[in-house]
Amino acid sequence: MRNKIICGNAPLELKKLPSESVDMIITSPPYYGLRNYQVDGQLGLEKTFAEYQKKILEITAELLRVLKKSGTLWWNMGDVYGGSNNGSNDYRSK
Repeated sequence: MRNKIICGNAPLELKKLPSESVDMIITSPPYYGLRNYQVDGQLGLEKTFAEYQKKILEITAELLRVLKKSGTLWWNMGDVYGGSNNGSNDYRSK
């Protein structure tokens, strides 16, 4: 595989890849409670932050498994000052 972008359910797609086979990973996972993409079981709309964190850590373990020792991981993770009014935990949705 060369220069391939994979879009899909991260845990499912990652399991298809051999260990230490990826040179670079770029990801920006959904933040907790800020967006609703209308997809069943989507990341970010868990009932608690602990559930969200558990899923993120499971995905991270798979990312590290497939990443070559010489590889790089670019991870955009943060929060926003105000909510988007689309997620279950948005302060404006209460």
